[in-house]
Amino acid sequence: MSDRSGPCVVILAAGRGTRMVSSRTKALHTVGGVPMIEHLLRAASGLSPATPLVVTAPDQAELDEYLSGRAEVVHQSEPKGSGDALLAARPHLEGEGSFVVLPVDMPLLTAETLRRLWEARSAAGDQGVLLTCFTETPQGYGQVRRGPGGELAEIVEWADRPMSESRVEVSCGVYVFPQPGVWSALAQVNSDNSQGERYLSWAPGLLPGGCLTVELEDPSEMLQVNDRLQLADAERAMRERILRRLMANGVTIRDPWSTWVDCDVEVGQDTVLEPATVLRGRVRVGSDCLIGPFAELTDCQLGDGCRVERSQLRLCRLQDGVQVGPFNRVRPGTELKEGSHLGTFTEIARSSIGPGSQVPHLSYVGDAELDADVNIGAGSIIANWDGLAKHRTVVGEGARIGSDTVLVAPVSVGRRAYTGAGSVITKDVPAGALAVSRVGQRNLEGWVERHRAGARPVAEVQAEEAE
Repeated sequence: MSDRSGPCVVILAAGRGTRMVSSRTKALHTVGGVPMIEHLLRAASGLSPATPLVVTAPDQAELDEYLSGRAEVVHQSEPKGSGDALLAARPHLEGEGSFVVLPVDMPLLTAETLRRLWEARSAAGDQGVLLTCFTETPQGYGQVRRGPGGELAEIVEWADRPMSESRVEVSCGVYVFPQPGVWSALAQVNSDNSQGERYLSWAPGLLPGGCLTVELEDPSEMLQVNDRLQLADAERAMRERILRRLMANGVTIRDPWSTWVDCDVEVGQDTVLEPATVLRGRVRVGSDCLIGPFAELTDCQLGDGCRVERSQLRLCRLQDGVQVGPFNRVRPGTELKEGSHLGTFTEIARSSIGPGSQVPHLSYVGDAELDADVNIGAGSIIANWDGLAKHRTVVGEGARIGSDTVLVAPVSVGRRAYTGAGSVITKDVPAGALAVSRVGQRNLEGWVERHRAGARPVAEVQAEEAE
């Protein structure tokens, strides 16, 4: 049973979005890191706890799957226009109360604006309410035409009659409609227009009780996405909104024009985002951190006092005071514990780096558990894959892994154990032991000169080397 404890919101998402030139339905294209439909669902939930109705097309299976459990989905059987799409939802609208209608392609629309619209409706009686905006760039919008007394007379779509005025009032395509008045209005709407569709925008001028208007306070909210250029415009406006919110909450952003932050990112007070920083998905950054320049974080959690230079981190967790130097890759399933440190050119995958431990230079750590105060020497590798499966490696507290060591998993290195530089470790190393695995060095005097002379057969040279 759908929740109808508040005003119902109907989201029209059945449009084909052909101008996007995409195999993906328009509603699932992202702005600020989440699909456009997600922005509308969040705005709707900010107005009402009622389960929203979303009108989709029968061939939008991917969209229907995204909405599963979050909205009541209604199919518009044929693409006959936005008025016909609303009629498809009619059997699912209970009672005679008013309801809100939103287009799916307005990702910057906020719950605050919807609340203003709904509050205006409380004084409107049996009237409808329309969200409008004055703009100097009206292309693609419907122009609001008023009668002699200033009342709304009609909305004229751009496709039918392009506007020549320099600044005009346009419809944003967001409505509050009263029942049953909206249905009698739609009964009068035909498809006698340039697009051969039943326009929902004609309904406000035909409502029996008339229609009030509410002017949009932030013009960026009216941005609609019908093609890739408009998608970029919406992305730019969303990014500016996000960065302004962060800066208002005490985050320093050195260069907002080169900094990309998704809408679900949270950043703590006194953290600094350096130029060319990208924070994607659900990133959580604590206070007093320094991120960037040229850092890319996706779905990560960072504690307080962390520093991440030009590195790529994904689906990992950093506790307080972690330092990540430049040119590192931290892969999903990794946790860097308090005060640990990555130097330069390291890759960490599905591993736990213990408190105060260091992986300073040119190393790969995969499927490993490093205890506290471990040091991995330069050029070391934890070889976690045997060609068929991956295995774990455990390195105990205070252990020292010499430069150019290969730990062949599964293997463990005990507490405060050492490995000699250049060793290949295939057996467990006891606590406090030094493990060395090297071939003895021999120097063949004069070998280079003889080899370069080229007078000796290759087999003879190889035999000398093997002695």
